[in-house]
Amino acid sequence: MNFRRAVERMSAVVDKIATHSTVILFTIMTLIVWVQIFFRFILGGGIVWSEEIAKFLMVWMALLGSSMLFREGKHIAINYFISKFSCLRYILMFHAILSAALFILLIYYGIDYAVFGLKSISPASGIRRFWPYLSIPVGGGFLLIQAFARLIHLLFTDDKTIRAEEEARARHEILAVEE
Repeated sequence: MNFRRAVERMSAVVDKIATHSTVILFTIMTLIVWVQIFFRFILGGGIVWSEEIAKFLMVWMALLGSSMLFREGKHIAINYFISKFSCLRYILMFHAILSAALFILLIYYGIDYAVFGLKSISPASGIRRFWPYLSIPVGGGFLLIQAFARLIHLLFTDDKTIRAEEEARARHEILAVEE
């Protein structure tokens, strides 16, 4: 049981880091965009690097935010139909394993891409492209940790609890669509 608790704790820490990082990145991105608007429309000239940096920050936010959504099971899915199957646990375990395989590929090729970025400098901002490209393996790592935590949760939780969680997600999705 200690292993499961350690995995859950690691998942929570990764989620907390992703949440705080995403909020900080969003705040910085918003400030940069507003400063760019001020400079362009009030002062009559823009900031050369603002759009490029805002794009890089958005990519980081998307990849870190994906791990938060994966942990909560809020990625696009048709949970209503899946929750009706008697082999629900195995479908969800297959999903977690398949997702983990995808995230491993994301990490592997993301590292290559980030290393490639060491040789290239972004034209507007003048920073090495390594930093924005690093978001791919880091986001993949966060996602892999959440997929592993999900798999451990599915292995050690009874069928009734898993079914109740999935039905609650399906009801929540139906309510969200109706609003």
